Amino acid sequence: MTGLAREYGEGLYELARDEGLGLLIFEQLDDISALLKQQPQFIRLLCSRAIERGQRLKVVDDTFGNHVHPYVTNFMKLLVEREHFDAFLLCAQWFHQRFNEDNGIVEAHVTSAVALNEDELAALRVKLAHISGRQVKLFTTVDPAVIGGVRVEMDGRRYDNTIQDRLGRLKRSLTQAL
Repeated sequence: MTGLAREYGEGLYELARDEGLGLLIFEQLDDISALLKQQPQFIRLLCSRAIERGQRLKVVDDTFGNHVHPYVTNFMKLLVEREHFDAFLLCAQWFHQRFNEDNGIVEAHVTSAVALNEDELAALRVKLAHISGRQVKLFTTVDPAVIGGVRVEMDGRRYDNTIQDRLGRLKRSLTQAL
């Protein structure tokens, strides 16, 4: 994380928190980040010095002005004005981190061979909350390559209980035994 992303992201976070808008801004930044990841040429457009700054600011207003909170629009315009719009995703990531920290939330990325049902997700959420001591927000991915079981990445740690991992451990164990 760059110092710039930390500084700008923190500034927006403190403003949103102080105004009681943390969740709203959090959700809007996540939505915009997802859009920008799908359309990276939009970032290049807003960073392009070949396009007059005033025109780039107008693009931000026209695209987001009526759809997001004015703080978000103004934040984006500030990044354009200061020629730092390329840091938007990192600023949003910093905001996201701080919001989760302050609200006792940890994100867990779960990969399984098949989609987990609501009961399984609820049980997993309870187990991970017990491990982390925080509220857990699950993000799930289905990957048939794991064969069975689940792999969880949370707080920079990996908990792997997939058949694929177990077979790998068994193979290493048998290789060492020979």
